[in-house]
Amino acid sequence: MAIANFPSLAPTTRAWTPGVPPSSRFSSLNGKEIRILHGTTPVNTTLVLQYENLTEANAKLITDHYETARGPFETFSLPAQVYAGLSVYNNIQPALTNWRYSTTPSVTYPSPGIVSVSVELVAVF
Repeated sequence: MAIANFPSLAPTTRAWTPGVPPSSRFSSLNGKEIRILHGTTPVNTTLVLQYENLTEANAKLITDHYETARGPFETFSLPAQVYAGLSVYNNIQPALTNWRYSTTPSVTYPSPGIVSVSVELVAVF
């Protein structure tokens, strides 16, 4: 069950890593290899969002969302603001993609009242 959308904040940078089709590989003692494809939907697609120079209130929106999602448990959708500046983002977010947190958000305080947050998400198709 998906929870409320991720906060509507445009990230400073994004890093996207496409997933791979689920497969298994078996090697025999003589060096022969057998590979089995388990499906065509990629797994382990990740999206890292970096937010620089946020106000404490905006940074709290992200950490509160993490708590609402119960860490990596619940899935959610991403608002259009996450893709601000990209003309085409179909490869990053195909139709009906939800996301979940893959790690705890990293929060740093470079100066008083200014916060930087890094979030790593994994796609759930």
